[in-house]
Amino acid sequence: MRFLFTSLTSYGSLGPAISVALELRQRGHEVAFVTGPTMSPLLERVGLRRIPRGKEDGPSFVVERTANPLEQARQVKHIEYALTEFPADVLVGQAMAFGAVLAGARHQIPSAVIGLAASILPTDAMLERMSPEFRAYQVHRLAGTLPYDEFLKDRYARLMESYDLGSEMFWLPKRDVPSSQSPLLGDLHLLQTVEELEGPLDVLPEVTHLVGSLGWDFIEPNPELEQWLAKARDSGEPILYAQPGRVFNSPGFWEELRDALGDKPIRVAASTGRLDRDVGHVPANFFVRPHVPQAAVLPFAQGIISSSTTAAVLGALTHGLPLFLIPGGGGGEQSDLTLRCLAAGVAVHLRPEDVSVARLAEQVDALRDNASLRHHARRLQHAFAQAPGSAGAASLLERLAVERRPILRTRTQPPVHEVL
Repeated sequence: MRFLFTSLTSYGSLGPAISVALELRQRGHEVAFVTGPTMSPLLERVGLRRIPRGKEDGPSFVVERTANPLEQARQVKHIEYALTEFPADVLVGQAMAFGAVLAGARHQIPSAVIGLAASILPTDAMLERMSPEFRAYQVHRLAGTLPYDEFLKDRYARLMESYDLGSEMFWLPKRDVPSSQSPLLGDLHLLQTVEELEGPLDVLPEVTHLVGSLGWDFIEPNPELEQWLAKARDSGEPILYAQPGRVFNSPGFWEELRDALGDKPIRVAASTGRLDRDVGHVPANFFVRPHVPQAAVLPFAQGIISSSTTAAVLGALTHGLPLFLIPGGGGGEQSDLTLRCLAAGVAVHLRPEDVSVARLAEQVDALRDNASLRHHARRLQHAFAQAPGSAGAASLLERLAVERRPILRTRTQPPVHEVL
């Protein structure tokens, strides 16, 4: 079978796709990728093929333009060019990047979607059973804030507007269906979480399957990082991994983090490739690079400080580490994941507008000193270790290639705890 993977141009997006692709290749299937040219070096290192955008290559699957209908159209055209060289049996897309789903509908090819670490769809069952704490949580938008349940509906309406415009561009029929049957999920939705974090399955669409973490991180020899880690461990000082990330519509926290922890008895490895500003001065106790592999640092870390992206949250929980989350605004998964991590007892957090040097330092102390956070993080670590992972995701994709119809859940489980 042939599986064509698509990926946005970021390590956090490409890693899970690589993880599943390598599993499929090991089983004897053919795999190839369409993504932006900046991802070519990483794919080449692991021996995976990237198909260019056309005879003249160029940008594609740009993160910053994900929801733009014109970007979705460019994704479709890139996929269509790839299909002339690699006639795929299944297209594998990503959450909030609709190119694979649109191309699948256009060419009658089954499509799967690798999801985030939290469901972002406002199904009726989810909204009805949402706890008061979740409902009251305020999410930042460009024009102020919205209660979480309203934010869910607003974000979904925006995503569907983009999808519908993409459908119109390619003369595809409009699908007027409830969000529980959303076309954004394709024929198979691989959600990177477990019930202990997400909640019970019965509020999720039937094509959604919980596969746990599909995380993958390429580690190559890095003498600078290895030397820094050796010195940090010899010092006996705690090590934290920081992923300040891009926060789009909300204030960032990099400067406050640097000022709060700089030159203190603590070591910080910071991955700043998605930072939306200059790094500036780097304190002596910091190791700062555009990409610091989580897999190299987390075995020695006491926790993660993050803008609450899927890659950072999954990295922490699969290593049994607590989180300090400062969720960014916009339409990503940051608020969704923050709420789930707080409910699971594995995180402390600050709203972006509440960040200051003093409050950030207080929360770092709470992250390090709270035994309950570590206990619940280890509980979720065990749950993720039992999840199907990349092998389970590959098996579901094989089913999709053979059956060529939506892959529905065949087993239900009792709720782990009250949803949301």
